[in-house]
Amino acid sequence: MKLNLGCGNDYREGWVNVDRGDCKCDVEHDLFEFPYPFEDSSVDAIFLSHMMEHFPKDMFVDVVRELYRICRNDAEILIISPHAGSDNFWTDPTHSMPLTSRTFDYFDRTKPLFENGEIYGWDDVNFLVQAEVVPNEPNGPDVKHLLKVIK
Repeated sequence: MKLNLGCGNDYREGWVNVDRGDCKCDVEHDLFEFPYPFEDSSVDAIFLSHMMEHFPKDMFVDVVRELYRICRNDAEILIISPHAGSDNFWTDPTHSMPLTSRTFDYFDRTKPLFENGEIYGWDDVNFLVQAEVVPNEPNGPDVKHLLKVIK
């Protein structure tokens, strides 16, 4: 199963499109509410475009844990959001969580920041992380994270 979480108006054929309503979706669910309506280790891929930055900072790790819970081993999660340094992040009053190319390094055992993730108690989540800053004209750069789930 492939999930398009926070789909908004980006309905994707062949994906399960999830949002809280006011748009075309297959599953109506508020992503700020846990648990998500999917079984443990049942998801092969997740796409989140311009959604993660809307979660409050104090919910961020809970969201990451929930994504990890529903994904199978080797599942891929693609997250695209405004880069924390872009005007696009700071001008939208609904943006709460700034993301950089290193945001998910706390959950990757191959990265130095994973040691901090262990200190914070986040070592129950494990991804291989690839991240890059990509253009998004005229809004300013985005950051694209590809997370591979390791269970």
